[in-house]
Amino acid sequence: MAVKTDMSKAYDRIEWNFIKLVMERMGFHPKWVAWIMQCISSVSYSFLLNNSAQESILPQRGIRQGDPLSPYLFILCSEALSGLCSKAQADGSLPGIRVALGCPRVNHLLFADDTMFFCRTDEKSCYTLLHILKRYESASGQMINKGKSAITFSTKTPEAVKLKVHQILEMQQTGDLGKYLGLPEMFGRKKKDMFNLIIDRIRQRSLSWSSKFLSTAGKATMLKSVLAAMPTYTMSCFKIPGSPSKRIQSALTRFWWDSSAEKHKMCWISWQKLTQPKGVGGLGFRDITCFNDGLHAKISWRILQKPTCLLARILLGKYCKTTPFLDSKAPGNASHGWKGICIGRDLLKQHLGKALGSGSNTLLWYEPWISLSKSISPMGPAPEESQHLHVDHLICPITKSWIKERVRLLLPEYEQDILALRPSKVRVADKFIWLLTKNGEFTAKSGYQAAMMSKGTMSPLGEIENFNWFKEIWNLQCGQKIKFFLWKSLAGALPVGDLLQSPGISFDALCPHCQVPETSLHLFFHCPFAKNLWEAAPFKSPVDSSRVTSLRVRIESSRRLINLPPTGLGLTPLSPWILWTIWTCRNKRIFEQKQISIPDALSQAVAQARE
Repeated sequence: MAVKTDMSKAYDRIEWNFIKLVMERMGFHPKWVAWIMQCISSVSYSFLLNNSAQESILPQRGIRQGDPLSPYLFILCSEALSGLCSKAQADGSLPGIRVALGCPRVNHLLFADDTMFFCRTDEKSCYTLLHILKRYESASGQMINKGKSAITFSTKTPEAVKLKVHQILEMQQTGDLGKYLGLPEMFGRKKKDMFNLIIDRIRQRSLSWSSKFLSTAGKATMLKSVLAAMPTYTMSCFKIPGSPSKRIQSALTRFWWDSSAEKHKMCWISWQKLTQPKGVGGLGFRDITCFNDGLHAKISWRILQKPTCLLARILLGKYCKTTPFLDSKAPGNASHGWKGICIGRDLLKQHLGKALGSGSNTLLWYEPWISLSKSISPMGPAPEESQHLHVDHLICPITKSWIKERVRLLLPEYEQDILALRPSKVRVADKFIWLLTKNGEFTAKSGYQAAMMSKGTMSPLGEIENFNWFKEIWNLQCGQKIKFFLWKSLAGALPVGDLLQSPGISFDALCPHCQVPETSLHLFFHCPFAKNLWEAAPFKSPVDSSRVTSLRVRIESSRRLINLPPTGLGLTPLSPWILWTIWTCRNKRIFEQKQISIPDALSQAVAQARE
């Protein structure tokens, strides 16, 4: 069985003497202990009545919630409970459980003020657990909240045994219906309900923002920092199936393009292109599936780098008894979590290398040790007499250098690459490295980039190649709305006449001012209103907008324009503001009704550029 306990008023009940004894037993210096106790005992509280503080109360126990020091002190105190459980496991009174024969036994897990105990359902184990809890409560001053604590039994536990356990531990709740850290405590093979909760939270949050009329830049910030981050914890634990992943993506897409919940607007650019980096024409939004794989690759990296941690020992003992972790396959009855880790491991193997030390831990034919920039293993099939050799077979034990004759005999096609490597002179251990970072350590960011590359989405937007998006768009000294407006115009996301006509939305694709086909190029440069505005703009050299052949060329060449007067505008580029003024006039129908003159429009653009 598993017993989840919750501490009642966890921070408020800790005795100060207990905190001091714990730090002293852990070997902290007396001066340090005195400093910490001074910080703890110097607190005072006052009652606020009618907006004025009344009296002062000096507490005798407890630590302050919200204080940055309090979580660390609470964890130190929890080590006493952990020590009692470890001692009971060592003497056999509370042995705990294990998920497979090759896994270590576990009788407790702690997270903040929540503790999980794992034990048998016999009376001896129950009374031992009860004795540990009572002993910890009397020493620390804390108390188990039995109303919020729950017990989860295995499916084959008899009802009489369950009733007996509830009576001994005095906990009546069953822990298979609630949530823990935002996820259901128990779930079966159908996991749609678990992921539906996340989708509903994202939609509710996006709908609450849609009514506030956020700008394009505000939407981008909210989508990146909040909406796309909401399922992060779930994705770090489980692999989200295809259908829920698409629904999350749909919720993010609708938030980006729609102005309100009632009006669904056209998606001018696919979500796949929006998730591309800003350097290649996207907006850097997060691809849910790729980020999910990158987070699972991070777990795989931890298992690979720290096989002695508790998580690695449990998982490797259950699923990798006879085969190495990198070569194992997920069985059909494997848990959903392990299947997700295997997906991350497969992504990890694509860019995994090995840095040589002594070469004694690296197989000659089956590991990627030849290059430090690409994941390259020797091509097989390996000869029978050398298939189990390690790399140290090619290294001289005296000089710590390569034995060229053996290299030439076994791997002649890789001779130059091998001789370029330098074995360790002090015979340090070999270690795996992640080839996409400079220091060789895996990061979630580089894992996400690897997943995007394997998916084949890291490509320039449309046909716009060799265009410096940061220099020409995102690093301009202008407002964020102008930057997103320029991006939309280059990406084909502005609803001009020809784009509205192609999907059959608008039958009238003519410019309302001059009655010619309306394109982005015509609207911003070839229309008489736009021509007059460019000719009247305060540039040192006049701009002939009729010779402009593409919006990209005009944006790239606008950096060479010199604004006049220089003391008035400084380095602020005026060209983006002129484009924005033309678009604003067109959207407000001022463009065709001639409600604004050329000087007024120009003054508006100059004033906005100065701001």
